[in-house]
Amino acid sequence: MSFVAHNFAESLEAYISVDKFNRLYLSSALRNKLGIVPGTPFKCHVGYDPATGNIGIARPGEVSVEDSVQPATFDGKRYYAAVSSFIRKNNVPVGKYLYIERSNNWYAFRHENHEAPSTAPVSPGRGRKKS
Repeated sequence: MSFVAHNFAESLEAYISVDKFNRLYLSSALRNKLGIVPGTPFKCHVGYDPATGNIGIARPGEVSVEDSVQPATFDGKRYYAAVSSFIRKNNVPVGKYLYIERSNNWYAFRHENHEAPSTAPVSPGRGRKKS
């Protein structure tokens, strides 16, 4: 039997995760995409799309939001943000959210257990014969 060692230093997948303590974590690949300086606290806007269940992440100044909207603060040690009010308000499921696209400077993430919405038109079923 032969094993191939996994290199944990290479994290190429951009993702976020929501844990049972209502914290949001950003992967190292995502932090690189966002230009986060290692070891320093940072802020990001967090959004939710109720139609798809997707979570959006954006840097302040890169997206248009109302002046009263405060971004989440991530610590520079473990890269977590406490987002209890966001989780409760939107009933966000715990788990890993994979990067799907960047749109209007928002990085969009879909829960790993949810399938992408189909773009194919829905064909009507045959149904019952009417008498």
